[in-house]
Amino acid sequence: MLPSPVVNTYPLDNYDFGEKEPKMEKDTSVADRFERMRINYMKEGMRTSVAGILLVQEHNHPHILLFRIGNTFWKLPGGRLKPGENEIEGLKRKLLSKLGPSPASFQPNWQIGECVATWWRPNFERVMYPYCPPHITKPKECKKLFVVHLSEREYFAIPQNLKLIAVPLFELYGNFKRFGTVISSIPQQLSRFQFNMVTS
Repeated sequence: MLPSPVVNTYPLDNYDFGEKEPKMEKDTSVADRFERMRINYMKEGMRTSVAGILLVQEHNHPHILLFRIGNTFWKLPGGRLKPGENEIEGLKRKLLSKLGPSPASFQPNWQIGECVATWWRPNFERVMYPYCPPHITKPKECKKLFVVHLSEREYFAIPQNLKLIAVPLFELYGNFKRFGTVISSIPQQLSRFQFNMVTS
């Protein structure tokens, strides 16, 4: 039997958080977002996107760093890849855009690890599946989630209009009404990992 892959998690207090200029959302509503996705699909084909699972620990329990937009919308750091862009390099670019210092005087040491999930969006709708339904020949989006192995200490710059919150795995588990299907399924996706809670 193969050993479980290990993820080192460091205390949330090890990380410093500052602010940078706001990073405004491109869409003001869900309908606008899907209309923009439809226009891009006509020009470029299926949207490919990546997101990072950034793990820290508090009270000896893993927490995931999530953006909260407004009071109800939660989002993993990441975003759409450019056509032909490498997934790992694209995720590093997106993490830098969302969490890197501005100006870029010091870059966090992003260590992109395992891809733990692939999600498919069959249509221009909220619904995503962890498989591509067999009757869908032209999915509209493929989204991959990667574990990001954080260094022991980092500095993150948060856009002023966003909040970055450490959410415990137990709060995510099965809580799709609050976090959506993709984020609420992360505890299951991480269940094959062994968490090494580094306390110093």
